[in-house]
Amino acid sequence: MKKENRLVYFVSESTAITASSLGTSLLSQFPDIEFIHHRKPFINTMKKAAAFADELLAETLKSGIKPLVFATMTDKEINTLLAASSCHYYELFSRYIHEIGNDLGIKPTSISGASHGLISPSSYDKRMESINYALLHDDAMSMKNINKADVILLGVSRSGKTPTCLYLALQFGLRAANYPLTEDDFLKDDIPDVLKENRDKLIGLTIHPKRLAEIREKRRAGSKYASLANCRIEINHALEFFNRYGLHVFDTSSSSIEELSTLIIQAMR
Repeated sequence: MKKENRLVYFVSESTAITASSLGTSLLSQFPDIEFIHHRKPFINTMKKAAAFADELLAETLKSGIKPLVFATMTDKEINTLLAASSCHYYELFSRYIHEIGNDLGIKPTSISGASHGLISPSSYDKRMESINYALLHDDAMSMKNINKADVILLGVSRSGKTPTCLYLALQFGLRAANYPLTEDDFLKDDIPDVLKENRDKLIGLTIHPKRLAEIREKRRAGSKYASLANCRIEINHALEFFNRYGLHVFDTSSSSIEELSTLIIQAMR
């Protein structure tokens, strides 16, 4: 059965990242509908807002269905204009911000883009340093300063180590390194000594063999590297290492990076 398509916009005076994150989370509860996403950042003047309102009207006339609009809009005039436009309008901040202010006894600032602005230079610098660290220590390109890592991810090739490390660095400011378990490690039947010296920082990532084979097939079609039999062998070897050293192990087969990162952080505590 073909899914119904619905047009959805994520709108803000700033990046629209918050509107997109919150809106997408809410829409995930409606899996029977195929949402067509459009992001509209920097709608920060009445002229831009009016042009966007015209676009919404045109889409409604074209399809006969009003688009959904998720917004984080602190400007009252723009907010009023868009709320009256040809759309289903959901302003995400106004539903909570005043109640939170009342509970805290503090008036909200209504600063646009505050959650993504450079509010704390030291925090920003830490995240940038963590990203550089993750890039330098990706796939064991450098083992120098590996002891300075907050966390070290182990897993076979294409098991999700690199994107998870970068997410941990960007979102949480963690120095995340990763080491790919290869045939050399399996032949030696052990992991490098420098990793054993940092055993308390090691996290194992595993993945279903069939899923791994699908991912590898896109990279090296028809190769031994991508064969299901080889994927099974590598994953079993990796699990033997994880069990030997008593590591926390997480399956990346169907977990999002966000879910996986949250589990890793909990395991680090």
